[in-house]
Amino acid sequence: MMFSIIEHIEYLITCHDCVVVPGWGAFIANYDASTYDAAKSVMVRPRRSIGFNASVSHNDGLLAQSLMRREGIGYNAAMKFIADSVTTFRQQLSLDSEVSMGRLGYFRRNEGRFIEFVPFYHANGSDQFYGLGDLEIKDVATLERDASAAEEESVAAIVPKERNLFSRKAIRTAASVAVLLGLGVLLSTPIIVDREQQSMASMAPALTAPQPQQLGVTVEQGVSSQGITTVTANPTIASVGNESGHYYMVIATLRDQHELDAFKNANPSLAPYMKILKYKAFMCVYVARSDDYDQLMGLRNELPEHLRDVWIYN
Repeated sequence: MMFSIIEHIEYLITCHDCVVVPGWGAFIANYDASTYDAAKSVMVRPRRSIGFNASVSHNDGLLAQSLMRREGIGYNAAMKFIADSVTTFRQQLSLDSEVSMGRLGYFRRNEGRFIEFVPFYHANGSDQFYGLGDLEIKDVATLERDASAAEEESVAAIVPKERNLFSRKAIRTAASVAVLLGLGVLLSTPIIVDREQQSMASMAPALTAPQPQQLGVTVEQGVSSQGITTVTANPTIASVGNESGHYYMVIATLRDQHELDAFKNANPSLAPYMKILKYKAFMCVYVARSDDYDQLMGLRNELPEHLRDVWIYN
């Protein structure tokens, strides 16, 4: 015969609380209700744990009936098969000190005398709990502590509004720096101006803008004279000064000396007026200081257009 009583025991224990193996003992399913583990904040699922009682070995006919029904054998043949299986279990214990009971667990001999049944942890002995898992449920006190800790971390990561010079998002700041570097390359590149084109352009309406400083260059004979221009800062900024005053007119916030050098190269006309105000890990570049807040705000229009989004720091 190619079947085993072990598979019958596995099936019977899912729908019965006790399965007796005559001459060997009884497998007993114990119901464990759902419990809450406060230390782990886990609701443990209900389960049926499998135990074994060697003193209950009388024949209740349950296992024999299962063999007769499924294997198509008579009662005497079923009882003989059970007795032969028990004999095999005892022989295997003598030789190997262990007997496997399939998915339910295994028997082992302790200190050469006592026989112990060790159930597998996942053997719950019932299909009605199949698929259920333990559920993490935090109590109110734990949730309040977690919420309080998260709030403290959030507050610690935010600079107070009245002292925050960097209210814009980091990505916008990075984009602004990239734009400034691009404008710096554009503005710091010498521009060749054709004087004939200048005379034609003189008919255009006059614009209010800083007067260019003409830098002469040597040209070969036969070539029209040309000039290179750079934009100078409005003298109004120089008159206000950057040495004293309660308020600072900050035009940029940079991270290191490399960014500062690039910013100065991009804005050479303002470089002589630039001063550094240290704020935490940043370098705040300001070009004017005053005790008059409105005066500094009025200077914004005197700056190049790409630098007019200033901060007045107290």
